[in-house]
Amino acid sequence: YEKGASNRFVVCGSPGEVKNDPTKTNVFSVPYNNIFEQELLKKDVWNMIVLKSEDQLRQRVAFALSQILVVSPKQINEEDYTEIFCNYYDIFVRNAFGNYFDILKEVSYSPVMASMLSYLDSKSSAWVLQETGSKSYPDENFAREVMQLFSIGLYKLNEDGTKKLDSSGSTILSYSNSDIQNFARAWTGFTATSSRSNFELLWWDWRNLLDPMNIRGEW
Repeated sequence: YEKGASNRFVVCGSPGEVKNDPTKTNVFSVPYNNIFEQELLKKDVWNMIVLKSEDQLRQRVAFALSQILVVSPKQINEEDYTEIFCNYYDIFVRNAFGNYFDILKEVSYSPVMASMLSYLDSKSSAWVLQETGSKSYPDENFAREVMQLFSIGLYKLNEDGTKKLDSSGSTILSYSNSDIQNFARAWTGFTATSSRSNFELLWWDWRNLLDPMNIRGEW
């Protein structure tokens, strides 16, 4: 971070990458004079790509998807990181012309989304009771939002997008609280992969928020 933009850059790798090929790496200039401005890097990387890429339709679809499956650096208190958010955004770039199931699966395994919607390290009631003797319930946040915001929505719809009505003229809910509780049980056990080298990691941190999460069956 010496003065002069030529001395600063951010390198963006690939999922599961263990070694960079210097001849194929994407390198982006960083026009800042101190480390306290590095939270702006992710915006610079995004701007350089979407404004100059030849695959404009893919970039626009990816942006639209990112506005549905939202993560916020401030919400998870990770404003200083760049690579984990570029890596998350790449889910939408890769799958822009694919199917929504693949997108939702990758997003569900993302430790960034798990931090955002608080199901990272969520544990079953049975495990908590056995280990601690106390009663606890699995986190329901993602179990609810994956239905409400990311897929079926609050209400059942007709093919033309209008809301379905029951015999009394009331709207019909897509899911119930019981559905949320049951899905929350399915979203237990997700935990971050062990930390590794060759990705952006601040000196005081040790977590791997880049690679897809593992599942601990005992949880």
